Amino acid sequence: MTVTVLGSGTCVPVPGRNAPGYLVRMGGTPVLVDAGPGTLARLSAAGVSYRDLDLVLVSHLHADHTLDLVTLFQANAATPGFRRTLPLSLVGCRGLSTLLSRLFEIYDGIRPEGYAMEVREMSADAATFPPGWMLTTGFSGHTPESLCFRFDFGGRVLAYSGDASVHGDLARVARGADLLLCECSLPDGWNVEGHLCPGDVGAIAREAGVGRVVLTHLYPPSQNADIVGQVRRVYGGEVALAGDGWTGTV
Repeated sequence: MTVTVLGSGTCVPVPGRNAPGYLVRMGGTPVLVDAGPGTLARLSAAGVSYRDLDLVLVSHLHADHTLDLVTLFQANAATPGFRRTLPLSLVGCRGLSTLLSRLFEIYDGIRPEGYAMEVREMSADAATFPPGWMLTTGFSGHTPESLCFRFDFGGRVLAYSGDASVHGDLARVARGADLLLCECSLPDGWNVEGHLCPGDVGAIAREAGVGRVVLTHLYPPSQNADIVGQVRRVYGGEVALAGDGWTGTV
C-alpha cells in the first residue's frame, strides 16, 4: 500500500501546497481520497488518470476537499474521444448525495451518462472493497458529519484524519496504524476549533500507538513553525512533514 500527497495545503492559495487530495494505492488499485481544486491535474502528474478511478472517498463537504469532483464529472462527460462506461463509486460522509445532486443542477453537462454512479454515505462504519481491503470510518470531529478513514490491506494499516479535532474518533480509528496521515493545520497556541495543532496530533498518535506520523493540511502559520518538533514533544515515534508529491509506502 502506498500513499501520495497530491495536495498538502488548505483553502489558502500557497505555492507548493495545494488544496487537499491524496492517492492511495492498494496493490495496483488507485483510490482518490478528497478532491480539492487542482487535484486531478496532480493525480495525472502522479501517473494515474481520472479514467482509472473506480472509487473516490470524500471525508467531508468543504470546498477545499470537494471542488474537483466537478472537474472529474466534467472530464468523464466531455473528454474528446473518451466515453466512460465503467461504474464510479463515491463513498463519504452524510450529505454527499445531496451535494452531488446540487452540483448536477448547478453545472450543465456533468451528470453521469453512459455509466453507473453509486453513492454510499458512511458514519462509524466499515466496508470491504476489491482487491480485499477494508475501509473503517469514524467521525473526525471537524463537523458533525466529517469522517476519518482507516485502510487495512495486506496486513498493513494507513489512517487518514481528514480535517479533525480532539473530540473525534481519530485515536480509535487509527489504533495501531503503521502510518497516520494527519492534519496539522496550525502551530501550538492557535487552538482553532475543529482543527488539530501539533500537541493534539502528538497526543492522538501516542494514544493510538501509531508507528509514524506524516503531517499535512498546513495553513501558512504551520509552514513557518517547527511543527514537527512540537509534535515530538508529545509523541516519541517518527514524524515527517508532507509536501505536494510526497509518497510513502505503508
